[in-house]
Amino acid sequence: MANDNAMTAHARAGYDGKPNASMYSSPNYYAHALGAYLQASGRTAPRDVRMGRGYTIRANDMRFAIKHAPKGAPRSVTFERME
Repeated sequence: MANDNAMTAHARAGYDGKPNASMYSSPNYYAHALGAYLQASGRTAPRDVRMGRGYTIRANDMRFAIKHAPKGAPRSVTFERME
């Protein structure tokens, strides 16, 4: 449970526009990037953020697939909402 609270804190930092200082591809990096995505897409602030199975992450009672940039492109991730 402590890790879940940390992930929510990282997601809120991303939502607030703070820089992502976590290591690329770590759960906290994904949480921060998801927070920034939620802000950019006009959604509410992240709550209850946690990793799902495979390359998925959960927040706000929704599940998102984590999509990495193509090989050779700058490191970045995007998210796709899953049903």
